[in-house]
Amino acid sequence: MLTVGVLTVGVEEEFLLLEPDGSVAPVSSGVLRVTDGDDRVRHEFTAYQLETASGVHTRLDRLHDELAELRWVASRAAALSGARLVATGVPPFRRGPLEALTDDARYHRLAARFPAATAAAAGTCGCHVHVGVADRDLAVGVLGRLRPWLAPLLALSANSPFAGGADTGLGSARYEARRHWPTFRAPEAWADAAEYDRAIAGLISEGTALDVGGVHLLARLSGRFPTIELRVADTCLRAADTVLFAGIARALVATLIDDVRHGRPAERRGAAEVEEDLAAAARHGLVVRGPQPPGRHAAAIADQLRVLLRRITPALAEFGDAAAVHARLGWLCRNGTGAERQRTLRHHDPRPRAFVAALADHTAPHSATARQLAWAV
Repeated sequence: MLTVGVLTVGVEEEFLLLEPDGSVAPVSSGVLRVTDGDDRVRHEFTAYQLETASGVHTRLDRLHDELAELRWVASRAAALSGARLVATGVPPFRRGPLEALTDDARYHRLAARFPAATAAAAGTCGCHVHVGVADRDLAVGVLGRLRPWLAPLLALSANSPFAGGADTGLGSARYEARRHWPTFRAPEAWADAAEYDRAIAGLISEGTALDVGGVHLLARLSGRFPTIELRVADTCLRAADTVLFAGIARALVATLIDDVRHGRPAERRGAAEVEEDLAAAARHGLVVRGPQPPGRHAAAIADQLRVLLRRITPALAEFGDAAAVHARLGWLCRNGTGAERQRTLRHHDPRPRAFVAALADHTAPHSATARQLAWAV
C-alpha cells in the first residue's frame, strides 16, 4: 500500500505554427491577440511556437478535457492568423531563421549566450509534466531515482521523426537537437535540496545556464511551483498521448516517493549508461525493427518500459488510473508512438500540404465529438 496520497498534475505543451505548405509561420503575436484574456496560451522561444499551460488536476479525464480544449482554442486562433497548430517535436520541413525569435529580452540573451544551441534547437517542442511535491528534500530524492526511467519515458513520447523534409531515422529528433544545450541532461542523485540548489547555482555562475529557468535538466524542481517537472518528453501528437504520459509520470513519482520514505535502495545507473539508454530511446522509440545490435536498443528500452509499468501499477491502482492507462498504452503499442503514426500519415500522402493538414487534425481534431471523447480507449 502506498502512503503518498493522490498527487496533483499539470502540463505545459509546446506547439509549432506552420504555413499550410509546411514552412514555419512566425505569427504567434497575432495568435495571442486572438486568445487575449486566456493566459493559458502563451508565447514561446520563437515566434512560430506557442505554449499552453493547463491548470492543476487530480483526475486524468479532467486533465484530458482541458488539454483538448486548449489545443482547440490555440488551433482556432492559429487558423484566424493563417497558420496551422501542429504537435511535433521539431519543424518537419524548413526551420525558421534565427531572427524569428520572440521579441523577449530573456530569449535574446539566451540566443546571444548560446548561439550554437539556439541554431540547433530553435523550434523544438516539448511536453513538460508537473507533479506536485511540496517537500523539496523529498522531491530531490525522487529526481535521482528518476534517472533509470528517463529513457523509456522518452521512447514512449517520441514524436519528431521528420526534419528538413526528410525522415531522420529517429523517433525523437528533438532530443538530439536539444543536446546542444549544455544542461540538457539527466539530473544527478543529489543528497538534498541544499545540494541541488548549490548545483543549480554553480551551473549559473559558471555560465552554462542563464538562470534557473534556463537549466534544461530532463527532470528538475520547478523554479515557479512546488512540483517536480519532467521535461524529457517530445510534445505529443494527441492530447490522449499527453495524458498517458502524464499519468505514467505521476504514478512513477508516487512510487519513487514511497521508495524514498521507506528507505528502499535506488536502482543505480551510471551517467554513461543513462546517456546510452536515452540515445537508444531517441533513435528507436519503442519500435523493434529486425535484428537488434549489441548494446542499448529498442528491445532493451521496451523491456525497461515493461518493468516500469510493473513498478507503478500499485500507484496507478490507488489513483484509479490503472484500467485507463493500460488501455491507452495498449492502443499506443498497437498503433505506434507519435513518431510511427507520423510516418504512417506521411506514407499515406507525402505532399507537404496534406501532411501538415493531417498533423493539424491529429493535434486538434475538427470534430467536436473527437475532441470530447474520453482519453482512454
